[in-house]
Amino acid sequence: MDKNIQIDQNLIDYIFSHSKNLHPIQKKLLKYNESLGHNKRLQISILQANFIQFLININNYKSCLEIGTFTGYSTLSMALALPADGYVYAIDKDKKTNEIAVKFFKEAKVNDKIKTEVNNGIEAIKLLRKNKKKFDLILIDADKESYIDYFNYSLKLLKKNGLILIDNTLWKGEVSNLKATDKLTMKLKQFNDHVKKTKINKYILPIGDGFTVCWK
Repeated sequence: MDKNIQIDQNLIDYIFSHSKNLHPIQKKLLKYNESLGHNKRLQISILQANFIQFLININNYKSCLEIGTFTGYSTLSMALALPADGYVYAIDKDKKTNEIAVKFFKEAKVNDKIKTEVNNGIEAIKLLRKNKKKFDLILIDADKESYIDYFNYSLKLLKKNGLILIDNTLWKGEVSNLKATDKLTMKLKQFNDHVKKTKINKYILPIGDGFTVCWK
């Protein structure tokens, strides 16, 4: 059996204390999300956001697409890691949370790196495909029912040597529960099976709620 340590909050705090400090506006945004109660679960984990920043830096990426923005923590993290001429195209259907996100982007002085679109995710990426847009990194973190469609379109929008990242693919561990029958768990099981059959390199990282990394 593979060896894995148990990651609890104390260990996460230790990791943060021995890593690069968060930007002041990242901290402010995290504090805001904490006030949202149950909805705070829609935010990507800090470890995942740090990992995305690492990927952007190590690969010198300049263009990111985000499908599912929420209040903008992952978007902000990407923008902070991008060079001056880099950009994030962020799509979300919720106008209210998008307005909140934009306020944080402006406060962090990275709003010139971020283009937001309030729209249905599928319609938005169809238009990007029609306009022949390409991206170095694509993050999928929106409605789980559309994950397969988001993924299939993302394959067409991905630049050579680019990465597709998908959040929530372990779904609190329920994807390995043979007795699970609820709709969202079954959708994520179907999605994981779809990615498994797709001719692309892939790996599921057990951070956050499960983070699938795919590359051509």
